[in-house]
Amino acid sequence: MLKFRDIILGKKDDSPDSSQKKGDAKQGEDSLSPVAAEQVKILMELYQEVPCNPKSGDLEKRIKNIVKSLQGSSLLESIRETFSDEQVEEWKEQSQKEFDEMGKLNRARMESLIEVADEGMRQVVYESIFIFDVNPSDQPNLDITYKKGVDPETGKPMIHRDRYHVFCENAMHGIDGIDRWLPEQSKREGEGNWMAHLQEQFGELVNNFGKSEKPIVQTLSTIGSLGGIGHKPDSDVDAQVIFGTEPRYEHNWTDADFFIALAFKIISSAYDRFLLQFPEEKQEQLKQKVKDQMIEEHGEALSPEQQKIIDIIFPSTRTLLMRKTCRALISKMEPGKQMQFFWSQIPLILRKLPEGDLFRNALILFFPFLKNIPARKLQGSCFPNSVTSMDANAALGRLIIFYRDRVLGQRVVMKLLEEPAKAAGVEPAKFPPAQQRQGLMEHLKKNPSRGKVVQQFLEHVSENYRWEVAQEADEWHTDVGQQVGLDQQMLEVIQSIPLKDQARKGFLKRIVNLVNARVEQEAIRNEAAYEPGTSRKIYYAEEYELAKYPAQEAHYFVNILRKQRAGQHTPFLVSPEGSMAYSNMLNDLLLNPATLLCGLSPMPFSLPEEVKILSNIGVFPDWEVTQHREHEGDEEPDPRAAAENQETFKLRNLPNWGNYAPSREVFLTYVIPIFLRESEKISHRNLPKALLNTWWIEMLTCDEDTPELTSLTKLLIFPNDRAFIKKEMTGPYVDIIKSMEEEFPQLVRDPWWIKFTEMLMRFQDPEVQKEMLFCFAQHIRASDVIDLDTTSGEPIYLDKNSSWRFKAVHRFYMKFYAEEGPRIDLMKFSQGRDDVAQEKETVLKKLFLNSMKNTERRLIQIGNQNTINRMSQYISQVTKNNEEKERVEKILTKPLDKLMDRMLIVDMSVVDKAQTDAELNVIEKRQIAQIQDDRRKVGELSTSITKHYGDKLQAELNKEIVEKIIFQSRIPLAGDPLENVIFKYHFEKNFNRRPFQVPLPISKSLCIPRNVILLEFEPKKEKWKFKAMISKKAGGSGGNQLEMFQSNLVEGVTRCVFSKYIGFDARAMTSFQKNAVSSRSVVASNPVTADDLQNLAGDIKSFCKPIRVSSTELLENIYYLYDVMIVCNVDRPLGCAAIVRTNFDEQFVFTFDLNKTPTIEKDPGLASTKNQPMHTFYQRFNSLPARKLYWEAFNKLNLPMSEEQPPKLKIWVNPGSFNLNVTPKYQRVYLNGTAENLWKPEHVWKEPADDAKFALIKDFDEIGKQAITEYQQNHE
Repeated sequence: MLKFRDIILGKKDDSPDSSQKKGDAKQGEDSLSPVAAEQVKILMELYQEVPCNPKSGDLEKRIKNIVKSLQGSSLLESIRETFSDEQVEEWKEQSQKEFDEMGKLNRARMESLIEVADEGMRQVVYESIFIFDVNPSDQPNLDITYKKGVDPETGKPMIHRDRYHVFCENAMHGIDGIDRWLPEQSKREGEGNWMAHLQEQFGELVNNFGKSEKPIVQTLSTIGSLGGIGHKPDSDVDAQVIFGTEPRYEHNWTDADFFIALAFKIISSAYDRFLLQFPEEKQEQLKQKVKDQMIEEHGEALSPEQQKIIDIIFPSTRTLLMRKTCRALISKMEPGKQMQFFWSQIPLILRKLPEGDLFRNALILFFPFLKNIPARKLQGSCFPNSVTSMDANAALGRLIIFYRDRVLGQRVVMKLLEEPAKAAGVEPAKFPPAQQRQGLMEHLKKNPSRGKVVQQFLEHVSENYRWEVAQEADEWHTDVGQQVGLDQQMLEVIQSIPLKDQARKGFLKRIVNLVNARVEQEAIRNEAAYEPGTSRKIYYAEEYELAKYPAQEAHYFVNILRKQRAGQHTPFLVSPEGSMAYSNMLNDLLLNPATLLCGLSPMPFSLPEEVKILSNIGVFPDWEVTQHREHEGDEEPDPRAAAENQETFKLRNLPNWGNYAPSREVFLTYVIPIFLRESEKISHRNLPKALLNTWWIEMLTCDEDTPELTSLTKLLIFPNDRAFIKKEMTGPYVDIIKSMEEEFPQLVRDPWWIKFTEMLMRFQDPEVQKEMLFCFAQHIRASDVIDLDTTSGEPIYLDKNSSWRFKAVHRFYMKFYAEEGPRIDLMKFSQGRDDVAQEKETVLKKLFLNSMKNTERRLIQIGNQNTINRMSQYISQVTKNNEEKERVEKILTKPLDKLMDRMLIVDMSVVDKAQTDAELNVIEKRQIAQIQDDRRKVGELSTSITKHYGDKLQAELNKEIVEKIIFQSRIPLAGDPLENVIFKYHFEKNFNRRPFQVPLPISKSLCIPRNVILLEFEPKKEKWKFKAMISKKAGGSGGNQLEMFQSNLVEGVTRCVFSKYIGFDARAMTSFQKNAVSSRSVVASNPVTADDLQNLAGDIKSFCKPIRVSSTELLENIYYLYDVMIVCNVDRPLGCAAIVRTNFDEQFVFTFDLNKTPTIEKDPGLASTKNQPMHTFYQRFNSLPARKLYWEAFNKLNLPMSEEQPPKLKIWVNPGSFNLNVTPKYQRVYLNGTAENLWKPEHVWKEPADDAKFALIKDFDEIGKQAITEYQQNHE
């Protein structure tokens, strides 16, 4: 077979079998192989995307001719030549070991998950695999039937059916390996068999299970702690559904495939650039047009908020529609202008792809207008570096051209030629080329930086010339260096450059980019076909599982594999759980080490990225990897059952999940955005977990300087690479870790355990280690194993039949908390003691701030060192002194240290906005002030530097260049600038609790229902002690009374509801008990029963439904009052408390006292004096002074209102001492309905005027009875 270089040279294939091939080709001249036929089909479609291409004539014949002429594999063979057999064998050996470990690891983790999961969670796992494998769109619905209510005629329970449209048309589905990772216990016949469960639930639909011909779902994987030591009985099932939309090529690529990739790249780039040529306003109009079209076609199934970001939710659909819109605009242009536009784009691609010369004839056939381009112009524009060989003389000529065009530039060259051209009597532009080159050669020889010019030229050759040519540079680079006058030292520097390796890397980089261009464009087409249907399937599947298994809370997160690999995760704008802060770090922290529930293992992470990409096109067609199943104990595998004990895969057929971790350079840009994103957890009951994540980031930033980051995924696969093992550390912590891992081998398969042990041993600060233990204890919920009835925090009795996870937590507590002091502190925190929790919150918040400051300080130091290095290079060029670094370091170190003490977190687009007439909000004004202050400081430092060198060394430094060096040397912030700014704003705003804000636990491990909440009055403070009866004893009876906190009744009940201390269902029902009070205090004697408080808690929960914070509102800082619940006569007679929530899910409680309103005279017209207390309450409640008291208290919260989203209102009245002539069932309807008739929702968001009148009402009883009637009509 001919090599790529031979084809370029025009050689013929004289191999023995070539005549046979020619004969075969002759016989089937008009027939095409299936692969070639598909290539023709793709090229025909691409051809139609170029409006100026003629659509008539012999189009199909021309396309077939292109394909037939490119059926060789010359380019593929050239790629293979870049890989040595030794290197490939080394990779094969390494990847086999890693791949086998990955399989064993995942099987063990899946076995652990199934073991520790309860029945409901196992069923969610099984059903999730089923739902995403099948998609019978002719049977789209899944039903859930349940009993609700009683038929009034028969007295029997009524059967209801809810229908979920789970199987949606054009939804991605199909899994390769539905049961690959399931343990044997799930497959055994009998109880717990997964197929038996699916058969029972889905009937005949199971017949299609596992039979998908083209599976798109690469895997379902769990994220979080499922199956590990942090697995909790009430853990949510958070699953990633990872779709593989990239084409998998069954054949080895021919040159025709590479040409298709080139056509994809040219056409897609042309349309992208076409859009960018318009003014920004026109671009926005076109984008809006596409968005409107998407809403019309796909918006019906989306909420109004989702429709606003439909272009982000369905990005591939948007891409194709935008391309279609641009094509329509181009079609309206004159034919000549259409051709001119596409001609202007083609050289931009081909100049960077010297291998493109192979496709010169094919390009002319595919873009017929290229026939009109003169050959010399085509050569110079598209193939300037298309040479088949290069000796020293040719290289020297190319060097002069490079010096002229890339180093000096046209203006400088013309200036240099002025004098010799004048002497010759011609204009500089008409100076003979040979004499031009001679003059430039002499100028280069005199240039003191000629060595650097030669270096740049060699890099240019390696990057822009074909590999076959570039790798020959070793043969001529010394001659070229000598001819331009380089000294021996510089020649040695040039000789040390690994030119062959650089040429190889440059070639592979170009080929990988070309392959990716095609793969990405084909993936976009696949995604666009499936995006809307898949979005609906995900939504309904989650709704179905949530309704069916509410305790497990299944949530599905979509990941497109190519985007996941590139770090393009769901932005916060699409999902509050998403963020652009993590990029590839999220892969290594969460996704790559996740447990696979089904599907394929990824390609080994350690393989170079180019190997993974090129394996897909057949560069390594025979590369296989095998996974073996482990056997229990010392059991030897049966050689006769080898096929059952192992599974072999073609490397090219495995999904590519990317590498272990990003480069350090990339990672550093994401450090601050990650801290800001994690800071949100502080106000969402997850401070310990936030610290565990940010300590890891701090460790990677401050504790190591290696180019390769410590990878959590890699440590999980190879746990012996942890620092304390490799460095053979000793100490009590090491002993505990090793003993626990020996006893519980499941631990080394748990990413959270690996992460915890690595950090614990690499952080040397005892305080950090102590609190790290505490945070991890919260993560694994160590409170499960603490006997809270004891005073010394003794562990509970360990049942020998407990799961390994429970035993491991028990052992963790026994060993890491062996000392009584720390054990008692942890016990008190676990009991929910408010004083202990507040103290711990202060400590952990301080550590979070310290961690962030330490990390920022390190980033600033790195930036400062970059500044010194770059400034040294610049000053050396100006002063012609190569020894400047030491002097620059001495001069700049202290001023740079003073320049910044915190990273600048701003969105620079606000600068452009400030230059318009647009009004800036508070956050934007703050950013402008920070930017201006920073620029002032940098300006002052730049002035100081230029003055110093001007005065002391007479060196004229350019102040603008100095400023540019300082700014560009800083570590940039990645992620989304607006996200970063907003999260910083909320971090600073919410870090400390605000007045009247309801205190919530700092750890979700405390958010568990108490058996009994006991209320005891504290007369000195006139507060109520909220105590919990917590017991681990059988039956849950008895136990200590553990004080949690003291507060007013309404605030306390509210706090218990939002802290999830109260259980409302049969699994965990909390009851209230209220001790008898002897105090005569009006607070203590107010008639509120335990049942009243139980009802109040239930009504708070039902009214204050969970708020899903809007990403759009948070990013745009649209902040407003969400709802208000006013509770009356609970804290004290005529006392009112308002439970207030914002759209950012913040909770506040404030009080106002109706005793401060004017006294209402008794009404002699009432039928009975027994009704007088109720009459008095409602008259005072309905008065203007009452509303003024509410507003006086409310205004202290400083919460804005939204007229577009007015708050909801509920009023809850305790009957207290009212004597009601109403059946108990309707008493609360009666009382609350009366109050809500008096206070309308607008009364809580629109302050009444000072002269507002509220009429006295004579008969409140009529209003109450009307409320009962309306309730009966609407609810019964």
